[in-house]
Amino acid sequence: MKRKIILFSFISAVFILFFTGCISKTVKTKILEYSNKFYLTSDTTKGGLSLSIQVEMPVKFHNKNVLDTIRKQLISRIFGEEYQSLPLDSVIPAFANSQRDDYLENNLAMLKLLKKDSPYNFNYEHNIEAFALWDDQNIFSYGIKRYVFMGGAHGLSNHILLNFDLKTGEQITEKDLFKDNYNEFLTELLINRLIEENKELSSIDDLKKTDYWVDSIRPNSNFYITDEGISYIFNPYEISPYYVGETEIFLPYARLKNILKPGNPIEYLYREK
Repeated sequence: MKRKIILFSFISAVFILFFTGCISKTVKTKILEYSNKFYLTSDTTKGGLSLSIQVEMPVKFHNKNVLDTIRKQLISRIFGEEYQSLPLDSVIPAFANSQRDDYLENNLAMLKLLKKDSPYNFNYEHNIEAFALWDDQNIFSYGIKRYVFMGGAHGLSNHILLNFDLKTGEQITEKDLFKDNYNEFLTELLINRLIEENKELSSIDDLKKTDYWVDSIRPNSNFYITDEGISYIFNPYEISPYYVGETEIFLPYARLKNILKPGNPIEYLYREK
């Protein structure tokens, strides 16, 4: 009898270890897609609003409170705070209807002021792409890309990066990662890395001869975390003219160790490297 109890206890332990080991602690996501064009009038030559959305949204995590906290922040940043309380499947339809109504309200009055033979049209675009960039048991990094065109020479593009601590669901900031007075060192590192990553440059004097606004290159809190390092992204007009486009600067952990705060949320990623 004693042997049977020991055997049963062993089997139970193996089952528990197997079961708990199979429980994923990473964030499960779902791709939500939407595409439509809302014409200003029945005369399609007058233009319309093209709306395209492709969003990867967290839908499952072992800690529901953390999941809800992250998702509310993402919905707020992508669509607006007013959509946080809606069921997930209702967020994009409600947002699309709002975009349509705003487009019609803002442009129908202007259309009436134009002559009937005017070649002007109201072709607008609003494109959103949002995806997870890094996801392990501790960190969830996320990127939101938006392009809006409302007439003129060109549209405006914007890339927002967010990093979440999966223990709390709260966003990880520069102050959570870096020691006090990190700004000067990190600024210098960003400039040096931009020079290193451009084969045509060898010094800051070379960089000053380019279209980059060197004095504007500084930590902007727009970064994402990976197992290799931290990448900063600067949007058009932030450190250079629009035609230069988006600039990404990768900072490996080996370069950052001097200013990373002991016990910070990402210490496990570089501690043994």
